[in-house]
Amino acid sequence: MAKLSDYGITLGELETVTIQGHKFPVDATMETWEFIAEIYDQDYSVFEADMNDMLKRADGRMDLRSVTPSDFKIIRALIYGMLRTGGLDEDPKTIERFLGMGEEVLQVYSVCMRIYAPKQFQEVDLKKSKKPQDYQVSKTQKRKNQKRNRNKNR
Repeated sequence: MAKLSDYGITLGELETVTIQGHKFPVDATMETWEFIAEIYDQDYSVFEADMNDMLKRADGRMDLRSVTPSDFKIIRALIYGMLRTGGLDEDPKTIERFLGMGEEVLQVYSVCMRIYAPKQFQEVDLKKSKKPQDYQVSKTQKRKNQKRNRNKNR
């Protein structure tokens, strides 16, 4: 069976982001989209549409004064997905507390976008399906939704 190296293709080291003085590997793969959908609590296509809207509103200038709470949700979802894909095994709340809401988050987001942007779905792909057939709610998300529904019914 052939390997990528047989074709002269090598995968380099994962890129890293620095958070609170520590370097963490990040990556963007299909798994990243699943992590994003899990934390965003919606289908990946909704996340991507929201992020594109945020980027249009920012018009190339994003700073702490212009970022809204919903923008932070988008930013944290992308960072979370890429940290998890890079190998960090922490739950969303822990990573959210660790990231905080300072200028460092925007710096990490900038690095993540540089990696993520070339790998995301193209617009033509999203038009093919409003809800990708391979998207499934994770077991963790199912339990969270079931617990939420039980609490509402009480």
